Amino acid sequence: MALTISLAGGLVVSFQSAPGQGIPIEHLQEDFQIMRRALEEAHGGIYRYTSKAEMDRTFDRAYRKIDHPMTELEFWRLAEPVVAHIKCGHTRLWFSDTLQSEFETSIPLFPLEVRLLGDHLYVYHDVAHPSSALEGSELLSINGVPTKYILKHFRADWTRDSNTRTAISALIGAKRLFGVDLYAHEIRSPFRVTYRRLDGKREAAELAGMTTPDWLKAKAKQNPEPDTNADLKFLDDGKIAVLTIRHWYDPERKVTFLDFLKKSFAAMQQNGSHSLIIDLRDNPGGLDAPGKELFAFLWDQPFYYDKDLVINAREFDFFKYAKVPPPPLGIEQQADGRFHNVKHPNWGLQQPLTPHFAGRVYALMNGGSFSTSCEFLSMLHFHKRATFIGEEAAGGYYGCTAGWTATLTLPYSKLVLPIGLVTYYQAVSGYKYPDRGVMPDYPVAHTIADLLAGRDRDMELAISLARPNQHLQATLR
Repeated sequence: MALTISLAGGLVVSFQSAPGQGIPIEHLQEDFQIMRRALEEAHGGIYRYTSKAEMDRTFDRAYRKIDHPMTELEFWRLAEPVVAHIKCGHTRLWFSDTLQSEFETSIPLFPLEVRLLGDHLYVYHDVAHPSSALEGSELLSINGVPTKYILKHFRADWTRDSNTRTAISALIGAKRLFGVDLYAHEIRSPFRVTYRRLDGKREAAELAGMTTPDWLKAKAKQNPEPDTNADLKFLDDGKIAVLTIRHWYDPERKVTFLDFLKKSFAAMQQNGSHSLIIDLRDNPGGLDAPGKELFAFLWDQPFYYDKDLVINAREFDFFKYAKVPPPPLGIEQQADGRFHNVKHPNWGLQQPLTPHFAGRVYALMNGGSFSTSCEFLSMLHFHKRATFIGEEAAGGYYGCTAGWTATLTLPYSKLVLPIGLVTYYQAVSGYKYPDRGVMPDYPVAHTIADLLAGRDRDMELAISLARPNQHLQATLR
């Protein structure tokens, strides 16, 4: 079966679908209905950013297209944009376990690390051939498909929470997601790319794909990942503290996040730090409690963090197709008929922690700041406790749907759909962008030249604002 894309100007590009026997129509229809019922019954935020009427139309429109047998990937291309229309970054339709395993081991994927800047897609890193002439160039097409059409499909397939506008850039740059999406849309190795060099000249090249093990091995040699989830350093003889949090998990073995924070704030107190820069860029989330714990060192009175954590029910019919971990402790049914996680560490009145930091706080964020990062950023913003630098955060201001997760495997296509069963409502209000993330006070735009040179404009600005004289000058300007 062929995939045909009609492009502007009458150009038609056709790709041969991957071999594989199509799944019968009635089985696809049953999978789709199982998926729909599961989302409608269990996902507490399904209508948070998309109305029920709009979701019903989206479900119905896709269902009518199930009129012929499809392969796993064809069905995924139909169903994933439906799931993405919920606009929940924790709810995403994945491929079968078999195909996911092949992505991790043997399928050759796109060998270039890319960055989306505005509406233009650039080569950030040629993983197979570092420092090649491709780096810094703008990608114009891949296997004959213009990048603007590739980006259109990517935006339909992958979302974060709400209507945030920066998440797409972070998702495209995240690990191998761009390559996986190309493969899912039948754009495969060898890759014939056309690109515009830094000097404006158009070129073409053919590239062999890279398997994930080869990609990871090359990346580890060229740019090894930090071995801690969080670290603290000081500038200006300790007067400026820089706290980098890459994930909201324990920073090191045998060191809890709370212990790390206690030692960090004690060191700030000892150094007489007057400014704290908190770097949450590309932090996708993690555990819930650490975000609340960090805020507790920055606020000097009792506070509420989560207003409510709601679960529609303790059991659902789709559980017979799902892997379901034990429910969290402290689920209590209340008068509204739904269940509330009253024993969650972020439930109820929270107390400040010592040593308290009363100095200026600068938060660095971008489209990769998600989940727990966004909860923490919303609290900072609501309480006017920080200056925000960079890009809009990727999560909704008022909360998300995540937590206790049932992993549904559709019985015929074997597509996998993790469904978060807990809908979080943050103790914030009055935000003028209710369907967006935290907005920066100081937006920062990057160029591909900045990225290639390793220039960090966000951090440069934060440091300049944190230095008293420069902060005063910036305020006067």
